Amino acid sequence: MSSSWYDLLLSIYNATINMYKIIPPIHIAFGTFGNVFNMIIFTRPNLRNNPCSIYFLASSINNLFFIYLLTALRYISFMLDLNFTQSSNLLCKISILVQYVPFSLVIWFPVLASIDRFLSSSRTVRLRQLSSVSVARRVIIGIYIVFLLIHVHMPIFYESAWDNDAFGCGISSYQYFLFFTFFGPIVACLLPILLMCIFAISIVHNVRSTRNRVFQQTGVARNERLRSEDRQMATMLLFQILVTILLSLPYVSTSLYYAFDLVILDNTLSLLGQIIFRCAQALAMFLFYTNSITGFYIYTLTSPKFRAEMQRCVNEIGFG
Repeated sequence: MSSSWYDLLLSIYNATINMYKIIPPIHIAFGTFGNVFNMIIFTRPNLRNNPCSIYFLASSINNLFFIYLLTALRYISFMLDLNFTQSSNLLCKISILVQYVPFSLVIWFPVLASIDRFLSSSRTVRLRQLSSVSVARRVIIGIYIVFLLIHVHMPIFYESAWDNDAFGCGISSYQYFLFFTFFGPIVACLLPILLMCIFAISIVHNVRSTRNRVFQQTGVARNERLRSEDRQMATMLLFQILVTILLSLPYVSTSLYYAFDLVILDNTLSLLGQIIFRCAQALAMFLFYTNSITGFYIYTLTSPKFRAEMQRCVNEIGFG
């Protein structure tokens, strides 16, 4: 192996290691600040009665679970060379379920919010009535129950075992490994992206249709016009959907490439190809993880009402 070839491999490998060292603390810091602020703002009287705010609030709470149960614990494990699950098979099974459910739900809450905005902007009265705080609360509880149930197989097939001179928490069955290679990215990423696209297009169509009715029926314009708060919620959500899709597509691409080309077709990469793929896989993973921290910053940039509520919070904290 030539010196230049070795230097290239080493550079890519070091870039991958540095991502694991540098990116998680940034996620933890910005994610904690943003999600805590979201929780404060979306529980304020001016926003907490909007069903979309309830989904944003639940998303922020789930993001904090994800940041501390997965990102922070894995970062500590990586930096200190610790394996929190090596001493107990039971701990391995519990931890994989507790970590993976918040991970899978990270981009499902924007899906729920987009469904709510679709319902609230619908021409059908019955559909608009489904956009309510009480429905939102039941849906949030329901989706946690559903995701616990559809991931209940994970503790069965994950166990603490000896691998590469160390204990690790991993999949014990090759058949299950094949199944989960597709199940994981489809449920956590591909399916919610497709649903977000569908409902985002539907929201835009409904809003345009509503505006047309406003112009055509000036006598009932007041009843037909979307409230400013609803329009801003829809704008916040649509921008979040756009950012979420952009951050998630690399993860979908690398996951499906791994599933089809490397697992199903059993193709083998060269040493350089393996190192490049691991680097791309790590970058795609961290981009997907960024979905857990972007909400607050998107809302701040896109919504005057959100900025006004944030300013009131800052003033109350600063001047009591």
